[in-house]
Amino acid sequence: MPYSRRMAEFPRTSKRNRMVEMARVVTDQGAVYSCIIRDLSAGGAMLRVPANVEIEGRVRVIADILGRERSALVKWRDETSIGVAFEV
Repeated sequence: MPYSRRMAEFPRTSKRNRMVEMARVVTDQGAVYSCIIRDLSAGGAMLRVPANVEIEGRVRVIADILGRERSALVKWRDETSIGVAFEV
């Protein structure tokens, strides 16, 4: 699956809130990475992750601000960020 930051490919369906909130991302393989939530909306988030870490597919996002652990799908990535869409 190609990853891209082009917003035209993944239009927003809900308002995003900019923030700086600590979180963790857990991959399906069990790897755990500390990250920072930079944008959050009802549908997903932009997360700052360690540089050049390969995070893809399904993940779990854990943060106090979410109120609970959220399953998500990685939609795009670059060298220091990933965009995730929360699963219902």
